[in-house]
Amino acid sequence: MPFSPATSIALATSEDLPGLVDDDAPFLAALRERDVSAEPVVWSDESVDWSDFDAVVVRSIWDYYRHPKAYAAWVDRLSDADCAVWNPTATLDWNSHKFYLRDLADAGVSTLPTEYVERGSDVSLEAVFETRGWDELVVKPAVSAGAFETRQLRRTEAADAQPWVDDLVAEKDVLVQEFAPDIEDGEWSLVFFGDEFSHAVVKRPEPGDYRVQEKHGGSVHVEEPSETLLDNARRVVDAVSAHLGGDPPLYARVDGVERGDDFLLLEVELIEPELFFRTDDDAGDRLAEALLARL
Repeated sequence: MPFSPATSIALATSEDLPGLVDDDAPFLAALRERDVSAEPVVWSDESVDWSDFDAVVVRSIWDYYRHPKAYAAWVDRLSDADCAVWNPTATLDWNSHKFYLRDLADAGVSTLPTEYVERGSDVSLEAVFETRGWDELVVKPAVSAGAFETRQLRRTEAADAQPWVDDLVAEKDVLVQEFAPDIEDGEWSLVFFGDEFSHAVVKRPEPGDYRVQEKHGGSVHVEEPSETLLDNARRVVDAVSAHLGGDPPLYARVDGVERGDDFLLLEVELIEPELFFRTDDDAGDRLAEALLARL
């Protein structure tokens, strides 16, 4: 699908990654091969007039959660700009706060059992362990990424960890979730462009750890999901679309673990996910085609 070089797309990135991450190179190349003017643009650069572009595709804005007020103001500017935005600003706003998991759970998506703790509330770890019957749990801020300010805690650590939790909840909304030992076998990431499945990987933590991110020692493996797993992931994308009342997101990464025939959603990444283009030679072309079809 050839496009005029006048068609210009901004690929939003962060100040620390002004040229995007290496993994996004196939997508950038695919756009340019289709005669599209595509360039990385730093999201936090207030001198940028986003209306200068035909579209903004949010990519590696990996520092957004450290600057929540600036991020919210940027999303507002995008809403007012004369350009298309993917994923749309309503999606960016909703997905930036992990309480969205409660919305999906209410819609019937299988998620980890979770306590949603609002900022300034009182929460007792010992009481959560007792009432929920958990032996391990994970505490994380509702606005976070890459295991930032996230801790795995055992029942015996509740008293010592309570002051840290109190300080966290004093400043932020927080999720307290049952720890999923299934993650030791691997966390699936299933990538969708629109409502079409593209490719998948399994991320595995280092032995003795639960964090699957490569910066924490995790590893990425290309694997084919079963039809049951794919159906479960598609239901997540459908639930997102239904909740937001629009088309499927341009891109979505559905992260979760298998437990028997069920799939427990850990995250659905709609803002700035690594899409693992490096694991599939055609993935960059598929996203480029999906984007240009929407333009």
